[in-house]
This record gives sequence, C-alpha cells and structure tokens, in this order.
Amino acid sequence: MSSLYRRIYSNKLLFAIALIIFSYFILRGIAWYKHEIFVLQGEYFTFQDKKVRYLCQGSGHPYVILETGFGNDSEEVWSSIANQLPSTFTTCYYDRLGHGGSDDVPTTFTTEQKSQLQESLIKHIAGDSPVVLVAKSYGGIIARRTTARENINLAALLLLDSAHENQHEVLRGIFDPISDTVKNLQYINATLGLFEIKNIFNEYNSDRSKRLAQYYAGFRWAHVLSTYRNEKGFYTPLENFNYDFGDLKLVVMSHDREAYASRPRFYSMGEKWAKMQQSLAKLSTNSEHMIVNDATHNITGDAPEVVIAKIKEAVEYVNNQFSRNVTNASGTTDS
Repeated sequence: MSSLYRRIYSNKLLFAIALIIFSYFILRGIAWYKHEIFVLQGEYFTFQDKKVRYLCQGSGHPYVILETGFGNDSEEVWSSIANQLPSTFTTCYYDRLGHGGSDDVPTTFTTEQKSQLQESLIKHIAGDSPVVLVAKSYGGIIARRTTARENINLAALLLLDSAHENQHEVLRGIFDPISDTVKNLQYINATLGLFEIKNIFNEYNSDRSKRLAQYYAGFRWAHVLSTYRNEKGFYTPLENFNYDFGDLKLVVMSHDREAYASRPRFYSMGEKWAKMQQSLAKLSTNSEHMIVNDATHNITGDAPEVVIAKIKEAVEYVNNQFSRNVTNASGTTDS
C-alpha cells in the first residue's frame, strides 16, 4: 500500500507540475496575442544612430522644451499641460531613449549622454532661437548639465522638484537609490513574462494605460533601470560641478512637505530636501524658489495650473528680454 500510495502521490505531483507548465505557456501565448504595438504621433530625429521621438505644437518663439523625470512617460506627464499652453509659442516634449516611441537605450547610456541628446534635440528643434527648458525630477539633473555647456540659447530654466546631484548621500538611509535587486527582478519578470501574464487580467481605461502596463512589464524598462544602476546613484556634491548660471532666469519649484504628512518616510526628508532645492536656486543670481502648495513630488499632476502659469510667465519674460534687446540694438544702429 505504501508503495502504491507513493506512486499515486508522485503521479499527482508530476501531473500538477505538468499542468502548471502547460498553463504557463497557454497564458504566455494569450499575453503574446493580446500584446499591442502602439504608434505614437510625432516626429523623429537621430542621435548616435538611435531614433528619438518628439512632438511639438504651437508656433513661434520662444521654444518651450519639456523634460520628464526618471521612468516617466512624456505623454502621461506633459501632453495635458502642453495642450493647455497657448499656440503663440512652440511647446515640445520628447521620449528619452528607452521610453515611448524612441529606440531602446544602451544599458551603459549615462546622464551626460542624456544631456548631450537633449542638447542635440534642442538644437535640432530650436536652432539659435531662445529656449525655456522645463525639467521635472531627474530631468533637472540632465537639464543642468545642458545649461552648463552653454551651447543652446537658453533663456529660462524651470526645475520641478528637481532631483539633486548629491541626494542619495544627503538622504542616506531615508531615500536610497533603486537597488540592483529591483533591476534584476525586472529582468526576471520580463524574461518569464510574469507581468505580461498579469496584464491579461487587467482592465484598461485608455490605450495609454495599456501601453504603459506593457512597457513596465518589458525589457526596455529593465534597460532604463540598468542605466541608472550603472551610474551607482547620485552621490557627487553639487559644488563639484562648478555650475554658475549667471543671471539666467531660474525658477525652482518644490513640493509641499505637508502633502506627505501621512507618509512618514517622505515627510522625514522634508527639511533636507528643502535645503537641496535652495542650493539649486543659488546657481543663478536671477532665481526664484517657491513651494507649490499641496503638491507632492508629482507637481505636474498635483498642480498643473501652477506649472502652466510659470511657463507662461517665463515666456513673457523671454519675449520682454527679446524686445528690449531689439530696441537697444535699433538705438545703437540709429546712433
């Protein structure tokens, strides 16, 4: 009886394993069948043999260039804001490599290269025309590198709760960098298609939500995480970059600490985060540092009206500067 029981039990176990494997491959097949290819509107330019998607609307000067944060989707972050801006100037946003409609990103692609891509794109779109650069979170680190090279006609820089070059040292133990474990799990999930299988059972209220669910289930997101991990986070003191933006119009917008009153981890880093934001404002003698009331780190989502108002204000400032320069030039010529 004991031997018979073991054979039956063994057969049941083998059957269960076979059933699990069979079910897995069936679900992988369904996930593959339901996977959609989304074609995003926009134009493309090439950087280091990689295609980069961008979208512009409106016309005229200046050019407002919108930069996303780490892991953000440009359509999700910027499309609504761009649609609410006047068409009397040109507003553009783009997908960094590894995101949206742009090509995949090499895992060794650095922040410096992302800044070079940003600079090349701005030159491609705006030429020598004045530019208002608006950067969210990690995008702020990219934007400051671009600003420091002085190869574009940057007239104003708006930083939305920007990440800081030394944030993981300042916030060590409170807000540590994404770990290799997270990155490795993403590769495992992408290889096995676990998130893709999970997505089969999700209901989506828009094509965008489905596109993003597919994106965060795949290898492109894993590659983006790898670019971050290969740089080992942000531990370099800001002063080591020797940034000096002169009298460039600089607006530093920071989250409201009280918006995190119910989330102790984020609330506890409030004072240190505020000091880092203040250090960014000191990079220009023509700067403004403001706390966006009731906004979390997601300022574009929590207070889009404030972002829109500040962009309009920056555009007006640039236009006034341009008019003043033209008037001065005319006066000099006449004399």
